[in-house]
Amino acid sequence: MTLSLRIVLIVCAALVLVFIIRRIKKSKIDVMDSIFWLFFSLSFVVLALFPQIASFFAGLLGFQASANFVFVYVIAVLVMRDFSNTTKIAMLRKKIEGLIQEVALRG
Repeated sequence: MTLSLRIVLIVCAALVLVFIIRRIKKSKIDVMDSIFWLFFSLSFVVLALFPQIASFFAGLLGFQASANFVFVYVIAVLVMRDFSNTTKIAMLRKKIEGLIQEVALRG
């Protein structure tokens, strides 16, 4: 993994950390959601400080470069997070529909 990619990972992790802390202070993000983002940014720091981890998994999964593994890792984690959020939104929609029907029957 190149030095420039390692620096970018650390800078991105620092920016995510600052952004999340500001959102927590303003009560604009749930603590459980912030934990995900904090661990996600921490994983960037770990990959930047220990590039042999990315190299190991890149070799294991057949990537030619560890940078390719880092990009796939980021995409995979964000896709899983998106699926999780989609599931939560679907459940909330059902709850809202139930509440709307209940209010309509009362009024």
